Amino acid sequence: MAKKPDPKVIEVHRHTLSIGPDYQVYQLRNVARVQVLDWKPDLGYGPLSAVLWKMILAVAAVVAAAVWTNSAASESTASGSRERWVLFLGLAGAVLALRFLYQAIRIAMRRTRWALVLETTGVPIAIISGRRREPVVELHRFIVNSIENPPAHVLSWNIGHLNMVGGDQINQSGGGNKWGKVLNG
Repeated sequence: MAKKPDPKVIEVHRHTLSIGPDYQVYQLRNVARVQVLDWKPDLGYGPLSAVLWKMILAVAAVVAAAVWTNSAASESTASGSRERWVLFLGLAGAVLALRFLYQAIRIAMRRTRWALVLETTGVPIAIISGRRREPVVELHRFIVNSIENPPAHVLSWNIGHLNMVGGDQINQSGGGNKWGKVLNG
């Protein structure tokens, strides 16, 4: 049985490209596109402008509750339960305003991630990502140079600082030719 490659190593042979420990093997002649993309991860909060508008509305609710409480306190006819409701709504608005402020800070401070996307002429795709652009671009050059000039011997590239986000893996099990495609990421 062949030796399983290290978890964070890409190997280029004369005709194949092996990625990681799962034996994700791609034929070099079938690689259709290798590109470097940047993206900012979606945190699920929506765009920054929407979060800021929500925060402004929550702050406006707090201010309105404070004004209403002060005006109700100056009038002697205001009931105590009404003041408690206004106070409760003001506190809820303050909590929401803090939550939306936290979300706005997280959206503004998120870092750009870089991804190397390897597409083949068929369906399979592999995505390798990292926080810095330079290692991803170096890996891109390594793969493109290997496609243009296939090496005579095995070349290895350590991707310990990058993450394997996705890729296709085909599993076969049993004697009944049960094939299954596992989509990673």
